[in-house]
Amino acid sequence: MSKAPKRAAKTRPSFLWRLMKGLYIMLFVLSLIVVAGYAALNIFAPAPTVGSQVTIDPNRHVSAPPADSDAPEASPTPNPDALVLNRREGVYTCLLLGVADIGGTDTIMLGVFDTGSKTASLISIPRDTVVYFNGRYQKINATYAGGTEAVVQAVHDLLGVPVDYYVSVNLKAFSSIVDQIGGVYFDVPVRMDYKDPYQDLVIDIQPGYQLLNGKKAEGVMRCRSCYANADIGRSATQRAFLVALAKQTITPSNAAKVTSLINTFSQYVRSDMPLNDMVFFGTQAIGMDLDTSLNTSSLAGEWISPYWQLDDEAVLELVNSLGIYKEEVPAKALHIVHP
Repeated sequence: MSKAPKRAAKTRPSFLWRLMKGLYIMLFVLSLIVVAGYAALNIFAPAPTVGSQVTIDPNRHVSAPPADSDAPEASPTPNPDALVLNRREGVYTCLLLGVADIGGTDTIMLGVFDTGSKTASLISIPRDTVVYFNGRYQKINATYAGGTEAVVQAVHDLLGVPVDYYVSVNLKAFSSIVDQIGGVYFDVPVRMDYKDPYQDLVIDIQPGYQLLNGKKAEGVMRCRSCYANADIGRSATQRAFLVALAKQTITPSNAAKVTSLINTFSQYVRSDMPLNDMVFFGTQAIGMDLDTSLNTSSLAGEWISPYWQLDDEAVLELVNSLGIYKEEVPAKALHIVHP
């Protein structure tokens, strides 16, 4: 009786082959998680919806009476030639206000985020900028007496741009955040020596590159008299410090501090931006290189006491460079005044 042919022994996969297979499966699962997560973000945090057009009435220039006039402003007449500008898709604006405990806004900045090109702009609006608002000439920071919404309206009227959101930050937030992340390295541009007992404010900081704690960081943000050009110099330092703070806060080493940072924001920050919009902008900002994708500047002008009066042509050029609208913005879209 012949024997049945012997079957070949089953070869066990090599360790390397099993390892590669395991990695492949893991990569596949991770890919599914990423795709599912991205889909979920688009479902629960879709791109915010804003108006596609902005209508501006050029007639608002005409009704300004002399600066010393107490005459009431005439009721505006609807203008059939109102200017209609079309917004570029994926471009959003946010007004950033820095508010001190004693009231009033020390800092006014307009942020513009182009989610398509992953670029952003941060524009300082000097607090002494003259505007014609509520029937009289005044400094733009004085409009805060009417609340955050009044500042939003004043900025929209001045520059002819939409303001989609506002973020109002108590300046003490900078002190708390800086201490939580262990300080911020920053190149202080000038000697800062200022005391104000009324505000319980003492600023004593040497110039140069250094690690700032929370108290010194708040001083850097607030010191105005430290510069020969007052608010203009401070605005440039504020923009530079905010960039440094953002770079040194959004790091893997601070991942464990997210909860405490969120608590700080909830305590010191007010905003009309919905949470899902915050999530959307946060995901869109991932991977941005702030050294190349963030432009900072200030509204050009000159000091003519008691106001900072804007340079019409320079400001118009800046507004057009922001890329908010599809078309070129004409001068009549802005409401720059010279008392």
